[in-house]
Amino acid sequence: MSCLPTLSTTTISALENAFDTPARNLKKSRGKNIHRFASAKMGKRITVESSLECDACYHFDFEASIVRFCSQPIRLIYFINGKRHTYVPDFLVQFDTHEFVLYEVKSDYAKNKPDFDFEWEAKVQAAFELGLELELLEERDIRDKVILKNLKLMHRYASRDDLDNAQNALLSLLKNNGTQTARSLGEHLGLKGRTILPILCNLLSRCLLYTCLNKPLSLESQFKLGSYA
Repeated sequence: MSCLPTLSTTTISALENAFDTPARNLKKSRGKNIHRFASAKMGKRITVESSLECDACYHFDFEASIVRFCSQPIRLIYFINGKRHTYVPDFLVQFDTHEFVLYEVKSDYAKNKPDFDFEWEAKVQAAFELGLELELLEERDIRDKVILKNLKLMHRYASRDDLDNAQNALLSLLKNNGTQTARSLGEHLGLKGRTILPILCNLLSRCLLYTCLNKPLSLESQFKLGSYA
């Protein structure tokens, strides 16, 4: 696909408005389970209409390059065989590059339906004409067992309170000594066993630390200062 058209002032206004006023107000109904994700990044609850969308929120919340995100952002109009349809993507994300991207979350079952590809291309084209990318988030990407478990652990200990003495001391240790294991950091701070992990998870959630999330978080995990520290 060629370069995206420039966003119009009308579209930019609609995108900004989406963070406060969704295009669809999700309500409980037969066959749909509404979930509310408590976002540390956004400081409020994000309402979504599936557990898979809720799991996607963990990725948005702790990706350092994402500034903000919201659900059910704007209504798109697309055409199939000359017939007009309306559609609301699952998420709008703004990156630290100021770029806006729309995302649709799909289960393996939904993506494998016969007409999915044809309809998806029409939706992507509708977004393109507004100057926006529409990207697909698949179940296999969202629900990597190890990464998602780590993100949920970070979420459990996430907060935006002021840093305490232990957190500041840990950041100073890494600044002065470079990459350290969780075990080593705990020993320096006089903390026994796994009691260091909640502190590390909190700092990870703030993007102040970096570690590989492809392996389970443990005392042997290596930590260094994050790019946002």
